[in-house]
Amino acid sequence: MKVTIVGNKDECLGFSLAGALPQIVNSEDEFISDMEKLLKDTEIGIIIVVDRYFEMYSKHFTSETKKRALPAIVFVPSIDKQYLKRDLKGFLANVLGIKL
Repeated sequence: MKVTIVGNKDECLGFSLAGALPQIVNSEDEFISDMEKLLKDTEIGIIIVVDRYFEMYSKHFTSETKKRALPAIVFVPSIDKQYLKRDLKGFLANVLGIKL
């Protein structure tokens, strides 16, 4: 199973160093077309998406991905923090359900 990250060049860099395949997008249209391709790829097990695309994802792909387990979609905070109103520590605490 492959892991891929969808975001801008800077956001993809760190994840690519950890082994995730970078999918660099610079616009909402690119995001939609690239996500359609990624969701059809049977080798991808996890798609990491920066949170600036959460609303776009919800609008176009939620109904399709609710019906299947793979690929798993994980949203992470963007570098500029303008979309998620808390820091990474707070985000992880919420996801894990524990205080850090």
